[in-house]
Amino acid sequence: MKHFTSRILMISPNKFRNNELTLSDNSFQSKKTEKISISDNAIYEFNRLKEAILKKGITVHSITDDSEFDTPDAVFPNNWISFHIPNKAVLYPMYALNRRFERKSSTLEKLSNQGINIEIIKDYSHFENENKFLEGTGSIVLDRRNKFAYCSLSKRTNNDLVELFCSQMNYNPIVFNSFYNSKPIYHTNVMMSICNEFSIICLDSIKDESQKKTLIANLDYSNLEIIDIKIDQMCSFLGNCIQLIDSKSNPLLVMSSRAYNSINNSQLKRIEKYTDIIHSDIKTIEDNGGGSARCMIAEIF
Repeated sequence: MKHFTSRILMISPNKFRNNELTLSDNSFQSKKTEKISISDNAIYEFNRLKEAILKKGITVHSITDDSEFDTPDAVFPNNWISFHIPNKAVLYPMYALNRRFERKSSTLEKLSNQGINIEIIKDYSHFENENKFLEGTGSIVLDRRNKFAYCSLSKRTNNDLVELFCSQMNYNPIVFNSFYNSKPIYHTNVMMSICNEFSIICLDSIKDESQKKTLIANLDYSNLEIIDIKIDQMCSFLGNCIQLIDSKSNPLLVMSSRAYNSINNSQLKRIEKYTDIIHSDIKTIEDNGGGSARCMIAEIF
């Protein structure tokens, strides 16, 4: 299980709100504009999820977003940074202007103060100047064991940058197109997740049969059981889950309560063959941020 981790980074959503700069291409983000208690509710939900994870023996490096800038989506750190063995990191170019403020050295300094010294080995952020974007493990769902990078193309996932990342980080790209409401799905990790022995994926979102066949063949080649979910389950963020391990290397699948409640009995039995599940209600974050539990977690290796 060395390709999964018991250490994660989470960012407290002190300035959380509905980000108008991400609404245009995020079909999973509500267009509600009520501001009453959104930030307070998000902080409460964040803390509940963090506590549930901590209780399972996972180390959470929790950092408060104290940026002087407008950073409503700071609770989703996996989009601007990914960590790699040993203590390495990659920085990514972000689509929304105000999300670029999330990518700051002070976060790495705070990690250093908590005993995690990170070396930046790749920084792709300069591609923002060319309007090319690749939003971390939102854009790229990594199979770290088999060295595959699954990527659904969108405004936030540029094919040239996928190829560059894969060539420099020694991954094999599996590139395809997925859709919801006739629009490209903004992040790959909304429609699929790679775990140690299985993959949760919404195959109905992939319209190109050739692409779908290639993806299925690759998951089979990787000996991953395919747990196919429906569009409504994807919209409940069932695809936006993440497998971690506890201090004894036991697998744990983290997801939201909305995602958990969407699982049918057959799917639940198949998942529980491989892992325990922990879930927490993060409805405010999901509705207003358009992301869920996986987006809130950056694995540290």
